[in-house]
Amino acid sequence: MINSKIFSLINFDKYIYLIIITNILSILLLSDTTSLNFGLISLQSLFYCLNSYLFVLFIIFETTSAYLDFYGLTLNFVQLTLTNPKNHNLYFDLYILLANLKYFIYLLLNLFFLFFAENLFNLFKPIFIKKKLFFFVSLIVIFFILFTIFKQRYSATFEKISIRILKKITYIKKGNFVRNDNWYIVLKNTINYSDLDNNLFDFSFRESFKDIENTNNIYIVINESYPNFRDKETKEKLLTVLKSNLQNIEITNYKKNWSKNYSTQGAEMELFCDKKGTWKQFKTDFNYFLKKNDCWINTFSKRHNIFIHSWNKKSFDRSRYGSGSPPFFDELYFKENLLKMNYSICNKSIYYDGICESEIINKLLYKIKKINKNKLIVYLTVENHIPLNLLNKKDLLCDYYPLNLHPQFCSLYNNQLKFNGDLNKFINQLSPNDLLVFFSDTPPLFSLRDRIHFEDYIDVFFFRKKN
Repeated sequence: MINSKIFSLINFDKYIYLIIITNILSILLLSDTTSLNFGLISLQSLFYCLNSYLFVLFIIFETTSAYLDFYGLTLNFVQLTLTNPKNHNLYFDLYILLANLKYFIYLLLNLFFLFFAENLFNLFKPIFIKKKLFFFVSLIVIFFILFTIFKQRYSATFEKISIRILKKITYIKKGNFVRNDNWYIVLKNTINYSDLDNNLFDFSFRESFKDIENTNNIYIVINESYPNFRDKETKEKLLTVLKSNLQNIEITNYKKNWSKNYSTQGAEMELFCDKKGTWKQFKTDFNYFLKKNDCWINTFSKRHNIFIHSWNKKSFDRSRYGSGSPPFFDELYFKENLLKMNYSICNKSIYYDGICESEIINKLLYKIKKINKNKLIVYLTVENHIPLNLLNKKDLLCDYYPLNLHPQFCSLYNNQLKFNGDLNKFINQLSPNDLLVFFSDTPPLFSLRDRIHFEDYIDVFFFRKKN
């Protein structure tokens, strides 16, 4: 049992000890987070190191925020994932944990040094008092032995670390000594994004659909993690496959922001109701959400409405889209339903092995197209959910920038190339006065460092078949 003295309100020796420990661990294990770009010593640690309970609370908060900071997300994303255990894919959660294992180690080591503080004091205090010289000499010798071994065996890594340390020292010498924790930065981003995200692009589904309400059939395709590369040549190759050889098709292109708060569910929420309503309403009662907020999508409530998702219906409880009396969607197709209809699974995503998108486009959409009613079809893909199973590079052209920068980039690009080609063929088969809307839910959620190669906005394409 942990000694109750650990949780004493204020102990000056322990206070200094915790400040030193948590800041050293931050420097060693959180060096790639935003917080460490601004200084060395955490300003907030001067507060929460006063008390052990506060220390535990804020270290957990800091660890969580380090993961969010890594992917450029806000604290609202935590609310999204915690509202229902069914929202989780445990294998993907484990992947996220292990991909940044040093953040979790940061948490464990902080707790270790807190809970065993007295034991460590009792162990080192006699050595320090009685054998100061021997103690310091031993530390110096051990340090130089480890330093020499590391430098010889890992010269490239050593050079990178040396450059990083020199840059940090130069930065601190300029007066950047104190920093804000990641939790403070992420909390500030959460507050700022709540106001600013909606204003980055002046896009509204209601306004975009205003002049085309009398369209016959409407197909809306939400593409999981569309790789909207900033490199113009790579981006254009994907768009060329999507747009080439379209006959009698009018194309309109808009831009909109993506939801750093609610990710894919944020994209769906915006599709149905633009910026109206609350997340709580949306996740609790879909029909009530639509009626309460006078959502623009209600314009199409009298149509034959169909929702398709190539992943499980339990994920974020999307089966709720078919609830209510009457339900907004008349038919719903999920992985479970499509397997019973003899559709195949494509193992392109490591942790999201959904129905093959090519089969949904080339079979299901054509089947639905034959239904003799005015329809609204919303189709959400999952195939490009990172991390992906890597394709054989020998069969691909990926030896150029930026596809050669990351093994996932090449697979992501080639998967999207195939999807765009299939979608292009379907667009060409639209009936007169039909409309297909195509956009992504989010950019590929790589780390901020890798996501620099992708646009931080979403392209929305309207493909309308002229009469």
